[in-house]
Parts: sequence; structure tokens; C-alpha cells
Amino acid sequence: MEIDKNKHYEIIVFPNQEEGLKAQRALLSNGADFKHISTLAVVVPKENKEEACRAIVDEDVLVSGHYPFLYRDYEEDFFKRAQEYKVLESNEEFLKSITLCYVAPCMADEKKIRLIGYFNRDITEILPYINAVIKGASYNKGASTLTYAKERRLINLYNIKITIAKADDIIDAWVILDEVKNLVNNTYSSRDIIKPNYEEKVKVTALQIYGWLPKTNCRACGEATCLAFACRLLQGEQKLSKCAPLSTELKFAENNKIMQEMAEALGVA
Repeated sequence: MEIDKNKHYEIIVFPNQEEGLKAQRALLSNGADFKHISTLAVVVPKENKEEACRAIVDEDVLVSGHYPFLYRDYEEDFFKRAQEYKVLESNEEFLKSITLCYVAPCMADEKKIRLIGYFNRDITEILPYINAVIKGASYNKGASTLTYAKERRLINLYNIKITIAKADDIIDAWVILDEVKNLVNNTYSSRDIIKPNYEEKVKVTALQIYGWLPKTNCRACGEATCLAFACRLLQGEQKLSKCAPLSTELKFAENNKIMQEMAEALGVA
């Protein structure tokens, strides 16, 4: 399939290489019109997305999710990056794999995606060591979570899963997941020379929190501005549920999910 810049497409994402290969065999046997990205994803015409997904699921193959291919102006760069990307292989490492179980567009920014992946094992014991390695991280020992920002992306590490918000696209997401996998494995292999940091001090700033708020300054929460609300939230003097636009308006639904995860990870839920 050749990409026609006047048409709309969807990217269908698979959990791992094995499922991706099975999915693409199913698409080929059904004569589906698709473009290979890697063993982990394909592009299909938007009008054929439901049919393609049905053909895949009928073969008992798992689909992680799909999102609009909105990068037509950057088509060459996107597929060049996809061609250059190589899936990180593991042998006898602590963390062998991250299975991508959910992918969807960010409702607040349709040009970004949100995803959830599951580790093949519990990484709870490594989190305080990672807390020592990443200086800008926020660690919550009780909830076994560690939160940090990579530019505009928000990354939450849990005991057995990872969530990422505002990844550029699926290739960007794969690269981040590989970086996290390397981070966990390198930290594990160096744990004898790393002093674990159990400090639970909140290191996410009010401005970072503010970036995920509606910025309407509606005062429904009782604060004069959204920035003031962010400050009070970090101090544990406000509740996320008091932000009416965040919890009631559909356009902020994705931000609300992200803020709920952030608040939980920071221990200020």
C-alpha cells in the first residue's frame, strides 16, 4: 500500500513481535490493504480499520490499540525512523520484556498518544535505586510508583506496569520503552554501587502540574487561578476532584486520567 496524502489512515499497534507477525500474516491471508511499519504495527486506510481489526482478532491475535496517522506531512521521516528502529532483544537480563497492552490518542492533543505496558516481572525492588539514578524523579514507596518527565512526556513506573502520556507517535513510544528497559536493567546490574534513595519528596513542580490542568481559571475549586490550585494540590491542601472542568468536560478526559495517575504516584491523590 502506498500512502495517499489526500486520504486518512489509522495505525494499528500490537503488543509484541510475536503477535505482530501473526497479525500481519492474518492481514495478508485476507488480502487486506496495509503498509508495514515494523513487526509491531501497520498502517491501514481509515475506512478499512474495522475490517482489518476483525481479521486480526478472528485469528486470536491481540491488538494493543490504534490511533490516527496524522503525520502525512512528515511521512518520509516517520517511515525512515520506523525502518531504522530495531526491537531491543534480551537474554538473561532482569527485565526481559515490556508488553504493550493499550495505545490510544490523547484526547487533549490528537497528535500525541498515550500507552500502557506491562513488565514481565515485578520491579518494585529496583524503584528506590532508579529514584537515586533519576534526579528529577518522584518516588512513592507505599504505592510502589516512580514518576518522572522526559521533556513533555510523563512517565509513571509501577511495580508491574508503565504508563506514558504525550508520546509523539508509536516509534517515539517504542524508543522510550526501550530506554526504560535499559534503565531498569542497567540499574539492576549496578545496584551494588548505587545507594537506594527511599526519599518520597515530591519533585514534580507546580508548573508541571499546571501544564495538565484546563487553565480556565474558572475558580470553581475555590482558588483564584489554576496555578494556585496546582500549588495547593502539591501541598496536599487541595483535591483533584475540586477541578470541575477536569472531571466533567469531555475534552479534558485524557488530562484527567493523567492527573489521577500523577496524583496517585505523588501521594497527593
